[in-house]
Amino acid sequence: MDAPISIFVVVALVFVVMIGVLWRYWKSVSEVTPSDEAMSRRIARLNDRQANRIDDDVLRSRQTSDDAWRIMVERGENTLRRPRYTTTRRATERKKRS
Repeated sequence: MDAPISIFVVVALVFVVMIGVLWRYWKSVSEVTPSDEAMSRRIARLNDRQANRIDDDVLRSRQTSDDAWRIMVERGENTLRRPRYTTTRRATERKKRS
């Protein structure tokens, strides 16, 4: 009669120890240190700067004033094409209908 109870206690202890080990592992994996957070912010800023960078081939080539003017006009048009979030989509649809 003592054998089933002792087996149950041993299995329960092993189970509790496994849960404790998994808990500590998950806590160490999910914990973000301030230095890790600062590093991810620096990487995000670097990615933003890289996204807005001019292509290296364009930088190496000589550009005429006409090319520079064309680039400036294209960038100006791109900023004008960006949606202005002053009105909602529903309001613009109402304006189109009326």
